[in-house]
Amino acid sequence: MKKSHKIIIIVASTLLVAGIIYFVLNRNKEPIPKKKKGIILMGGLDNRSGDKSITEQKELLKLGFNDEVDIISFRYNDLNGVLNAISDNPKFNVVLFSAGASKSKNVADKLKESGGQLNKLFIVEPYAPSSTTTKSVNDAVNLGVPNKNVIVGTYKGAGLGIVENATPTPSCSPNHWCSLTEVGKIINI
Repeated sequence: MKKSHKIIIIVASTLLVAGIIYFVLNRNKEPIPKKKKGIILMGGLDNRSGDKSITEQKELLKLGFNDEVDIISFRYNDLNGVLNAISDNPKFNVVLFSAGASKSKNVADKLKESGGQLNKLFIVEPYAPSSTTTKSVNDAVNLGVPNKNVIVGTYKGAGLGIVENATPTPSCSPNHWCSLTEVGKIINI
């Protein structure tokens, strides 16, 4: 047998063995699914007596869903974290709760820029006495966030009057914090 034939047989055999090994090692592995559904939460204040931590706020939101849902949560002052999460997950719903609602315009802009849908942004009980929050929420609505996606409580500090045709928070207890669970029931994932 010629030397070139031996080389061809060795190369072909090596490739065959490598292919078999690759197949055996990977046949039982499931592909890693890309997350297409989930929630990005920017919470409310968490630094005063009686406030809930961001972990507690996340758990309250999670109670509103029947299914297991992936929730990525950020404190009210971590705008960059939220914006980066939107870049990575533009199809996720976004919930801005209480103090987090002061960043409504920034978040709406990022959703548009990332190819997300503005109807997936939910602004929950924004602090309406703040002119900064009021302007930000109204700017987000003017960009295309539906008025009905602004969930408001029964007093100005929980968003009452911030925009026309907002959705009232369903009656729940304890006031304000329970609105996170209620918005979970409203969001259609």
